[in-house]
Amino acid sequence: MKFKDIRYKLLEIITKNINTKMSNTKKILTILIGLMLVFITINEVHSQSLWDLAKKNREVLTITTLFTAQNVRDYLSNTMELDNAVNWCKQTGITKVYIESFRGGYYADRTSLVTAKNRFESKEIKVSGCVTTTRLGKNGVGEGWGGPCYSSKESQEELQKIFEYTSSIFDEIMIDDFLFTECQCEECIAARGDQTWSKYYSDLMVRMSKERILKPSRAVNPNVKIIIKYPLWYDSFHNRGYEVVRESKDYDYTYVGTETRDYNYNITPFNPLGYVQYNAYFIMRWIGGIGGDKTLGGWFDALGTTPITYREQARQTILADVNELMLFNYSGLINETNFYTGWFGTGIANVDAFRKELPGLFELARIVRGKSIKGIHMPKLPNSEPFEEPYVFSLLGMLGLPLVPAHEVNEQASSAIFSVHMLKAPGFSNTLQRMLDKGTPVVVTDGLAKRLTNQALLKRDNLLVLNVAGEPKNLLKLTQEELKPIRNKLLAPMGMEFDAPNKVGLYLYGDDCFVVENFNDQKVNVTLSFPRVSNAQQLLILPADRNVDLSVSNNSVLIQDLTPRTLIAIKYK
Repeated sequence: MKFKDIRYKLLEIITKNINTKMSNTKKILTILIGLMLVFITINEVHSQSLWDLAKKNREVLTITTLFTAQNVRDYLSNTMELDNAVNWCKQTGITKVYIESFRGGYYADRTSLVTAKNRFESKEIKVSGCVTTTRLGKNGVGEGWGGPCYSSKESQEELQKIFEYTSSIFDEIMIDDFLFTECQCEECIAARGDQTWSKYYSDLMVRMSKERILKPSRAVNPNVKIIIKYPLWYDSFHNRGYEVVRESKDYDYTYVGTETRDYNYNITPFNPLGYVQYNAYFIMRWIGGIGGDKTLGGWFDALGTTPITYREQARQTILADVNELMLFNYSGLINETNFYTGWFGTGIANVDAFRKELPGLFELARIVRGKSIKGIHMPKLPNSEPFEEPYVFSLLGMLGLPLVPAHEVNEQASSAIFSVHMLKAPGFSNTLQRMLDKGTPVVVTDGLAKRLTNQALLKRDNLLVLNVAGEPKNLLKLTQEELKPIRNKLLAPMGMEFDAPNKVGLYLYGDDCFVVENFNDQKVNVTLSFPRVSNAQQLLILPADRNVDLSVSNNSVLIQDLTPRTLIAIKYK
């Protein structure tokens, strides 16, 4: 039965039960009670509809959330709150939850963990475990995020104890993105010797993963699978002990933090760079290239967001073709978030906006599932230094450049962008020369250009130097006219041209599909030209209530009046 049919039926019942002899007060009260029942019924039907939709689509995209160890104590340790949590998950389309055993020095009670696990599973919601490795063993000494001192035997032993405990309850365990160290105490300095801190931290954390997490967990539970979750800050991984190539090989699965938050809100010191929306897509694709089939999903939160930016986090994560979408975390999403001074969030409003967009997000996941991406080769070598160009990849993606993120150089690419990170590759000038000799269109950042050993390469006609000037954010100030030659040069091998203002993302899927997302707060007009195109069909628009003028003319797809913060997926032939 449709919502309007339910509404009309209930109103009919209310009307028939109003006695003409009733006082006006009783009539009004009866009507108000009836209307309340109408709205409650409609809400319940909508929630059930979303839950059924989520179950139907869980193989395409599984929506998940996390209950922290403290959430287990506060929300899952009594029957009423546990039932509320189950119902909230179903209302939000969540078909899998992660329940945490340890965070910030606190161990969740075993009985509460097991009871909650059984309760969720009885309601057709899958359950996995989670661990956040903060405030364990010996505290580290250093600036920034800190973290335990893993040179310490005390920290190593407690790390093992936590995972032995958790693997005795769960068959799958995720590690939140705090599995790193910045400690520079006397013990660490002595153990480091003459190595760089980056090398010492990376080797140490790879060893801790093998000896204190994976081996003991599997000894307790041979069936257990361990997921390592990487943070958003991909340009700093190696300086804190995240060695993505070796760790992705050792762990069963990988996950990625895709919380870009609101670019215009500077959350110091947690978000000093103001991560742009494309950052989520880039890191998800980049880690996916390293982890391959092990790449499981992306995780974002409500901190520093509005409903608009919250939805954009979801879209960018899904565009990277993930299996799971994690909404962190339960307590932050049922309240207006304010965890730390200077942090803001709109958890309740975000969830409401997410629920409304979820049917479209399932469709978006279906559209991109398994499709290869086309575009411009954009390698970010693991453990490479950003120098004065941190996160330049994410900003380049905001310029309407359809990037193909990579962790290795592909000399056969049809076009490429190289940043200062390429200094990690020995003899890169020789690689660049071979590509230029073949006629490959290449853009290099000025940070790389000035450090090339072969400066003569900069005079090649098929090479363009992009002026970043040590301020990657300034790329967002490039005008539409300034962007046109950059885009056209790099898209020329595919016979394409793209014309749109700055802050409009372009994503090419397979041979017949593309997605455009407008990150601006104003309407934009977009033109994508092909060698040949005769038809274009709108597959999806988000939010679903938006409209655009879509047409084809002179081998170009024209999108007129693409509204602010709107995504459109188009199939063409």
